[in-house]
Amino acid sequence: MRLWLQFLPKYIKIIILSIFIAMEYAVSIAAVAIFVTIYLLIRPKVRPKYFDVYGDDAFKKEGAEYVSALSLPKEGAKQNAKKFASIVKRVAIKLKFRKYGGFFEKFIAVENEVKSFLKADFSNLEELPSINGEPRAVKLARFCLAHSDYVFDGDRVKYVIDEQNKRRTLSFSEITAFGDCFRYVLLERMCYLYQQLDTLAKVHSLAAKYVYNPVLLSPKYKKLTRSRLFLSICAVRAGYRMEYFEKIHDETTDSLYKVLQSILATSRVVNEYDFTRYYTPLEILDKYEIFSQAAPDTKSNFLALIKQASDKENLDEFMYTIRLDKYMNSASAGHMMIKRMDLFGRRVCITNQKKDISMLATALASKHFMNLYFANNNKKRYKKSKSIANIVNNENTFEPIYKFNTINFGISTSGGKLRITPSLPSQIVAADLVFNAYGIDNELHLKRGEEKALFMGNTKLSGVEQIQLGEKPLNITLIVPRK
Repeated sequence: MRLWLQFLPKYIKIIILSIFIAMEYAVSIAAVAIFVTIYLLIRPKVRPKYFDVYGDDAFKKEGAEYVSALSLPKEGAKQNAKKFASIVKRVAIKLKFRKYGGFFEKFIAVENEVKSFLKADFSNLEELPSINGEPRAVKLARFCLAHSDYVFDGDRVKYVIDEQNKRRTLSFSEITAFGDCFRYVLLERMCYLYQQLDTLAKVHSLAAKYVYNPVLLSPKYKKLTRSRLFLSICAVRAGYRMEYFEKIHDETTDSLYKVLQSILATSRVVNEYDFTRYYTPLEILDKYEIFSQAAPDTKSNFLALIKQASDKENLDEFMYTIRLDKYMNSASAGHMMIKRMDLFGRRVCITNQKKDISMLATALASKHFMNLYFANNNKKRYKKSKSIANIVNNENTFEPIYKFNTINFGISTSGGKLRITPSLPSQIVAADLVFNAYGIDNELHLKRGEEKALFMGNTKLSGVEQIQLGEKPLNITLIVPRK
């Protein structure tokens, strides 16, 4: 080929080479086009999901059954947040820049709030325990919202989470990601809503085409001519500004707009809600003053180690925390390996502590070791930031894991026997309460004193750790030693 090319004129050579080059690019472009077409045809479509809205009784019944039917989760999960957000953005642009005669003005007016909602990052959901590839926490969040007409109900959320914690404690990572899980479900619902808006926009385009020339309407859309909504849009498009026609259309758009407003309002409620109250190990850990007074990031790092350590032993995090609580009362708690040396007039200590229950116990026993092991290095965190405003914002990023000192009355009536092991914050001097056991109301009085003592009425009980419950109401006084 090269031999005969050299005898041709220069401009002919250039034309021939250009043709060959164009053919090479054409093949590449055609191949890419084929693969893109195949992908668009076989990619899974986002299809709306529909759920029944339950009353309170039905919600509790179905909620208990739903949670009990969930299988044990596995590591790793998938999420479709980018796909959902992409659909919402595409439809929003279409509604804004195509001419629909002002039919979608209400949705265009809230586009900034929608854009702000779409900026959320859901990548952390992929690290959560999953069931059939979807985060367990997302499944629970969807059940709470979908069966409540996507309105956030704190009592229903508490009920479902409590049901889950009865069977297997939600992990610390799930609790801290619950806000994102609820927002993810709301994004999913918003995606379905904008798909409906996209369908309505297509109906508008078909109506404009039908009004211009009915012949242009494809036969597969002929059934639309029997739709009151389609005909009302046609009437408006044709210039008939009768209130009757506009009302039919407005009823449809208003109902969709109410759904969007509800989604945005629920998102604001979720943003303000503190899910950490449902992390059951806090019921035990909060009685330790060193933990309860620790900085939020310190608590987060401490709880992250509990998750890591419990995962290694394949143990529920609540049960692992109970083990830690018992370990604190043993002779082993707080032990560590320390190497000391004198250097330039200073005492240098090097600690060697395995990242397990012993490290957790050491931290709970000493404020200094709690900070040493789990506090973030603030100097490093703010080294690159020269703005005081930025530092303040960073310090306020984390809400406290547990905002209050919890009173744990420690009342157990299992087996018809009463056991009382309270844990009271130091500022609680006395507490009176009535508890019901087996249909009988009993009085319990907790008071501070020098030594632990138990009274039944005015009679002091010695060497008694539990009280038999009967048909008569009891009047019990327990003296709790001062800390």
